[in-house]
Amino acid sequence: MPEQMTNENPRSFETELTVYLETVKRHKKLIAAIVGATFILSTIVSFLLPKVYTSTASVLPPQQEATLGASMIASQLPTAMGGALSGFLGLKSPADLWVGILNSNTVQDEIIKRFNLREVYDKEEIEDTRKSLEKNVSISKSKEEIILISVDDKDPETASRMANAFVEELDRINKQVVMSQGKRMRLFIEKRLLEAKDELDRIENEMKTFMETNRAVKLDEQSRVIIEAVGSIKGQLMARELELQTLLSYAAPTNPQVEILKTQVKQLKEQMRELDEGSGQKDLFVPTSNIPRLTARYTTLLRDAKIQETLFELLTQQFEMAKIQESKDSPIVQVLDYAKPPEKKSKPKRGLIIATATFASLLLSILLVFSIQWLERLRKMGA
Repeated sequence: MPEQMTNENPRSFETELTVYLETVKRHKKLIAAIVGATFILSTIVSFLLPKVYTSTASVLPPQQEATLGASMIASQLPTAMGGALSGFLGLKSPADLWVGILNSNTVQDEIIKRFNLREVYDKEEIEDTRKSLEKNVSISKSKEEIILISVDDKDPETASRMANAFVEELDRINKQVVMSQGKRMRLFIEKRLLEAKDELDRIENEMKTFMETNRAVKLDEQSRVIIEAVGSIKGQLMARELELQTLLSYAAPTNPQVEILKTQVKQLKEQMRELDEGSGQKDLFVPTSNIPRLTARYTTLLRDAKIQETLFELLTQQFEMAKIQESKDSPIVQVLDYAKPPEKKSKPKRGLIIATATFASLLLSILLVFSIQWLERLRKMGA
């Protein structure tokens, strides 16, 4: 019995296959007509579709200075970016932030305005215009973190100008935010600089009065060196902490510059601790605790004067750097390749359209004749 079934199954399969082949052969004219008509129709349609040209600009990934500027942007423009930058701290790289900026409503709206895209895309609402623009623009990054900006348009010249316009907008936003942040830093440091200057003048006047009243009070050279060293370190510590506080107002805690400042603050605090505990004797000869008490007031004034003097000097340097940052107008975005008008179209891919349509029509026509054959069987069985 099993042997009989084994012999019958192949025959049954061969019979069915023969029936299907006969069905295809019997309706070959219908299949050929459908496939031929589809081929002709898809060819006509593919040639009627408008030519589309793609132009691409490429931008190098943000460098260290630009990365800091990107941090500023992340804190300054979360609303203007339409929420595109709100997840900055979770981004894998600074290049991701620039991709977010390029995809933002701020940049898109400027491109729409510059190229009059509402009229070009025949859209009344800005949201609909953005959607049409997004369909024609691709913003991505390569494995090497190079940012690629590709624009599709019926006119090759417009495609290249629009791609380059995205690059210009990226650079404009970066410069605008960096310069704005430079101004804020300058005003903040300027205020602290004036406070440090007033405090330095006050301490110097108080020291002058003290010395005129207590002419006999003097410090040996060794003690003076120690006190001035303490004051200098304390002043550096205050300046670095102020710089760190300012940086953290717009930069992520993982920013390399933040890490450097944190390390410097830690080292300065350790030096202060060694001086206070007397463990710095090897470098500074004697601990501050051994300075005679009779000179305590003078020591305090001398130390405070050195603190404010060091703080004033460092703040002056930061103030000058902030002024340079505020007035800086050099390009931040480094362009690898500007977009150029393409000579060859990118769409439509006529060969692919014709081949896909023809193959699909072949499959559908075969299914059609099989359906016809099945209906004929049902009709015969019913009869």
